Amino acid sequence: MLDGFFSTHLSPFGVRILLLHTIFLTCSLTVSFPMMLGLAFAVGFIWDSTQMAVTGVNDVGFGYSIFLLGLTGSLMQGVRPLFKRGRWEVPVVLVGVATALLIAMEWFFISFGRAKFIVPESFWKELWVSALLGMLASPIFFYLTFKLSRLTGCPILSIKSGLKNGF
Repeated sequence: MLDGFFSTHLSPFGVRILLLHTIFLTCSLTVSFPMMLGLAFAVGFIWDSTQMAVTGVNDVGFGYSIFLLGLTGSLMQGVRPLFKRGRWEVPVVLVGVATALLIAMEWFFISFGRAKFIVPESFWKELWVSALLGMLASPIFFYLTFKLSRLTGCPILSIKSGLKNGF
């Protein structure tokens, strides 16, 4: 819902913030690998369902974003040990890198499906600005994740002092 709100205001500038993907990437650090794959399936299914319902056209078929989210979530799982120790700087940068990879791989899959490898003029601007917006939004979601873990009593960090140092 917020994704649609932001996209209507940012689309005149040729920019989109992938809010659902940013939330997925930040949450993929807090769960185990099988749970991350389950989240990738659920988020990808919801994303593909909404995109096909809104546009009515999908050049690569239903389910491609499940694969892309699983791939980028696996990349995020690589820095999970740093995150569990309370170091959140590298995961913030990696959210931006994963967002850029997600957009680039999505363009590649769509171009492959259309059999036309033409890079639009605004592609690089959209890629870098969306990655930057994802990096700027991710600390907010990391903070909310830490607050939620404190409220529920479910620890995310493996070192108790890491929670004080992390946020």
